[in-house]
Amino acid sequence: LFSLKPKKSLGQNFILSNEITKRIVALAGSLKDFNVIEIGPGYGALTREILAYNPKFLLSIEKDSSLVKHHEQLLNEHQGKYRIIEADALNVVEKELVECPVKVIANLPYNISVALFLKWLNNIKFFTNLTLMFQKEVAERITAEPNSKDYGSLSVLSQLLCDIKKEFDIEPKEFFPRPKVYSSVITVKPLPTPRFAVNLETLTKITRAVFAQRRKMLRNSLQSITSDVSTILENAKLSGDERPESLTIEQFCLLANNVIMR
Repeated sequence: LFSLKPKKSLGQNFILSNEITKRIVALAGSLKDFNVIEIGPGYGALTREILAYNPKFLLSIEKDSSLVKHHEQLLNEHQGKYRIIEADALNVVEKELVECPVKVIANLPYNISVALFLKWLNNIKFFTNLTLMFQKEVAERITAEPNSKDYGSLSVLSQLLCDIKKEFDIEPKEFFPRPKVYSSVITVKPLPTPRFAVNLETLTKITRAVFAQRRKMLRNSLQSITSDVSTILENAKLSGDERPESLTIEQFCLLANNVIMR
């Protein structure tokens, strides 16, 4: 295991504990009739556990070519049920590689985890569920409630589209190399329809703009993206004195539905 050096540039941290891989895969539920996607399989600790659950098919996506060859034995043992491709997960179009129904189970590389999750949110109906490991700080941003320091654009978009639950934390000592931070596993269940009707692109622009100035009142932070702020606030039943972290997801959607972007 330690003969190869994990690449910091790829955000690699490999799980050492079989107990943890078992807990992660169990959270995804039955895999029997599902195609599964894994990102950054590394040396295959999580991969082996997924295959033990007998999925219909498993596709692993690994950017590091030196790790892909470590999967030859697994490929031989699970011919026709397992495939690994060398690719950047951010550039992959999942629906071109696997058919629904699809579950994702992954220890996400730290450096692309948020970008990858946002990419999946844009096509969330493709997935049945996602069981994902993030840095603890990112998991807390995804699951944060209004009026908390971690609440932001990522919280609003994630919870608009999905039921999300933080399941458990993992100590740094459970990884090689040992990261400086804790990790957390979350489960993501896409909703049949978003909680509120809204244009996602507009909502994204608004939440990013106001949370970039989170100490400012809404009437000030909205000026950077729209004109006629007072009418928009009135239509959204807001005074303008609010700060972004105090708004519910419904209030953000109401705001987005009344905004005409600059």
